[in-house]
Amino acid sequence: MILLVTFVLMICFGTAYCRVADQPGTKALALKAAGTSMPVILALYGVLSRGGRVNWLIFLGALLCMTADVLLEMYFIAGASAFGFAHICFIMAFAMDGGADGITILIFILIYVGIIYVFHRDIQGLSKLKISAFLYMAVLSTMASMGITDGIVRGGISGALAAGGGIFFVCSDCILGFRLIHKKKEKIYRYAVMSLYYGAVYLIAACGVI
Repeated sequence: MILLVTFVLMICFGTAYCRVADQPGTKALALKAAGTSMPVILALYGVLSRGGRVNWLIFLGALLCMTADVLLEMYFIAGASAFGFAHICFIMAFAMDGGADGITILIFILIYVGIIYVFHRDIQGLSKLKISAFLYMAVLSTMASMGITDGIVRGGISGALAAGGGIFFVCSDCILGFRLIHKKKEKIYRYAVMSLYYGAVYLIAACGVI
């Protein structure tokens, strides 16, 4: 039941946020954070019902994502850093759960090189943010590759959720990066980014419950 309730509420809050995201004020920030609070609640349920360091790390990662949602709108670097720490929490959780394996290195290389290839024409224009961008891409790729490896090790629905969460995060951040670099204002980009982002956090939180 909690899976369904948190999923439906996440969609409601996320849709409401996308509709008012361009309006100034705290309403949009509150709705954005409310959307991410649903995976946080789901992850907390995983901690309370199952315990374990893996579920605690997933909960902390989801909580950092919710914090980053607010910071990103006010202090971009602080928000991006919070997301980086969230990914580190997910990396540690996946590593403890079997996500660190020989195949992880290959998956990491494929994802990291793929992201660099997609943005290779835009990297030169990042100036002082270039090093930070490479580091963030490395952390993101590590998280996704470990999530996929963890999914392979787990198998079943839980494994698919772990792998899907990692993949969704990569897709969301790539679209967000493209949108920011090229200053795309069309709402379709926001809906795509937020759908994939909320889906990523939710899937990772859910894999600790199922």
